[in-house]
Amino acid sequence: MGFVATILRRSAVAVATVLGLSGCLGPDPWTLHPDPETEHTVDAARALFADRTRITQNSFHGTQIEYFAADGRAYLWYPGNFGVVPSLWKVSGYAFTEHEICWLYPTYSKNSVTGLSGGNWECSPSTTYNGSLSQLIEGDPFNLASGKVPFRLPKGKFTAQELLNQWGKEPSNLKIIYPR
Repeated sequence: MGFVATILRRSAVAVATVLGLSGCLGPDPWTLHPDPETEHTVDAARALFADRTRITQNSFHGTQIEYFAADGRAYLWYPGNFGVVPSLWKVSGYAFTEHEICWLYPTYSKNSVTGLSGGNWECSPSTTYNGSLSQLIEGDPFNLASGKVPFRLPKGKFTAQELLNQWGKEPSNLKIIYPR
C-alpha cells in the first residue's frame, strides 16, 4: 500500500472513530442485515451489499447511486457523468469485527474529490461508508448494470423516489430496506 493510501486510510479510521464516539455515524451495518443473529463474518457483511443499490450522500460528491451485483461487479451513477462507472467490489476483514468495502475502478477513472486515479483497490471501513448511506434498495431499480445511466445526475441531494419520478418510472415498486 502506498504512502498516500496509508495516510487516507488512517485519516478515514480517525474520522470514523471520532464520529463513532460522538454518535454521528450512520446506521450500524449489522442493523441493515435481514438476520441480525447472523455471525459477523465477511460473508455476512458481503450479503449487506450483494444485489442491492446504495444511495449515499455527502457534501463532496452529492448523491451517488451504486448497484452492487452479486457477481462482484458494481455500477456507479456519479453526478455529472454521462455513463456508469463500472468497478469490481469486495468485502474484506479488517480489525476485530469491522469489515472494509473495497472497489477496483478502471485505470481511466479519476476521483474528482481526491484526484486519485483508478487501477488500485480502494477500501473504506464499512462503518465509514455506511455513515453516508441515505437509502438501501433491493435490486437494481435504475438498471445500472446495463452500463447506462437514466439521465445526467446533477449534484445535490435526491432520494430514489425523486430520481425515479424524474426518469419517468413508478417509484411505488421500490423495495426499500433502509430506512424502513
